[in-house]
Amino acid sequence: KTAEAGAHGEFEPFKTSSIFDGTAQNPDWLGEEPERIQQLMSA
Repeated sequence: KTAEAGAHGEFEPFKTSSIFDGTAQNPDWLGEEPERIQQLMSA
């Protein structure tokens, strides 16, 4: 299905962007970073 579009350098926004990504639209779904990751970020 995508061979013709790909041959012309086109791409599918569904696969190559965050437009349709529910988690990207709602980052709070991921919750807080674990304590050890928070410590790495403050170092």
